[in-house]
Amino acid sequence: MQIKRVDSTINTNKLQESKEFYMKHFDFQLVYESDWYIELIAKDLPTNGISFTLPQREEGEFFNGKGLIISFQVDDVDAEYKRLKEEGVIIYQEMQNKHWGERSFVVNDPNGIHLYIYTPICPTPEYQKIYDSFKQE
Repeated sequence: MQIKRVDSTINTNKLQESKEFYMKHFDFQLVYESDWYIELIAKDLPTNGISFTLPQREEGEFFNGKGLIISFQVDDVDAEYKRLKEEGVIIYQEMQNKHWGERSFVVNDPNGIHLYIYTPICPTPEYQKIYDSFKQE
């Protein structure tokens, strides 16, 4: 199988709030919209998208926002942190340098989904040793 695009679809009653949040704060673009379904793609990355559908459909169950994390790798996590804070987005987890090699913070979308926003940094020597053990020679 050759995968050509990856999408996540969230069952929610917050269709408009979700659309506006991702378009305003993360520059997603609207691909399709109906009264029960909205599809967005990442600007300049059309192989990645996120969709929202009403939960009263046979294809899925109601999503409660718990347990899902969507990660966005960015060039400058500090600039994104500042921008989102200035836009009034509530920071769920403040900026941290992670031992495994990421500088990150977390916000929640209107559905309670954690958005983990990060920039790669050098991991600690302990984590680098683990990563190196998986490299194929």
